[in-house]
Amino acid sequence: MSGNWQRRWQPLLQQWVIVSASTATRPWSGATESTQSIVQPEHDPNCYLCPGVTRANGTVNPDYKGAYAFDNDFPTLAAHAPDGEDFADELQSYTSAKGHCRVLCWSENHNDTLASLSETNMIAAAKLWKDEYNALSANDNIEQVLIFENKGVEIGVSNLHPHGQIYATSFVTDTAIRMRDAQASYATSHEGRSMLQDMLAMESVQQELLVEKTEHWSVIVPYAARFSYETWIIPNRKLGSLADTTDTEMEALALVYQRQVKRYDTLFERSAPNITLLHNAPCDDHADNYHWCFHLAFHPPLRDATKLKFLAGFESGSNNIVNPLMPEHAAATLRNLAEAQS
Repeated sequence: MSGNWQRRWQPLLQQWVIVSASTATRPWSGATESTQSIVQPEHDPNCYLCPGVTRANGTVNPDYKGAYAFDNDFPTLAAHAPDGEDFADELQSYTSAKGHCRVLCWSENHNDTLASLSETNMIAAAKLWKDEYNALSANDNIEQVLIFENKGVEIGVSNLHPHGQIYATSFVTDTAIRMRDAQASYATSHEGRSMLQDMLAMESVQQELLVEKTEHWSVIVPYAARFSYETWIIPNRKLGSLADTTDTEMEALALVYQRQVKRYDTLFERSAPNITLLHNAPCDDHADNYHWCFHLAFHPPLRDATKLKFLAGFESGSNNIVNPLMPEHAAATLRNLAEAQS
């Protein structure tokens, strides 16, 4: 299979992705990235996320150990925005952007990453995901809880302390609406079955796109991957959100997650940049949430160790992403890394 000049359908997002492996061999005279990792101290007194440091708003961080969460000092969403701020117009409408923004520190050590944590501390970080999800989703004013990590200067991270974030929104985001509609539509036309579970069960996925499979979780490269080394972690049984996981499944997820970020570090020859998203079902009362299958998506911005993926004219203008690497080849590369580590 050459894979050149294929359009592949991404069923969750209901959009086409162009797979054009030939573009990876173009002569390159653009920007390149260093494979040299930035050396960080164990504690940085100028870092607002380190223990004991006074943050910009005057709050002093406790002398915490391990995973720790607090409200973002500069939130994108207003926790207590006043009501009555809505205005509906055919061309210019607005409403309050309400919600809660949380910061999740993975470790007290400034020079840690999720890849470098001990198994115990990695499991504790994953438990924090679930605890925060449970607390925020129980709020009647919250309709979606998106947990994510922005990692690396390549994607514009402003603080290098190991951390993630949560945006708990009073609305369901555009991407989640698209994913929910797609999964509900699939279930309706396939006797109630789960889109992601059916996807995972496909022979071609198991043979060509599988990176790792454990008792509870599978790591795959999606058939219509938008990023060269995009991967998803999918539960082997349908789960709507982190709230549905058992303690055993959460521990297993933590360790599968850690193995995958270690693969990226090996592949890209440094502590690798990444955007990671935990896609829980919306927590509003919509009936179609029943058909949602939780999954975790990695969106590495690197095409290879030295080249970033840029969304320039065609992709920005068309919203059809071009992947310069065959997803099957990416899966084989990551699978070989998994075998080498085992």
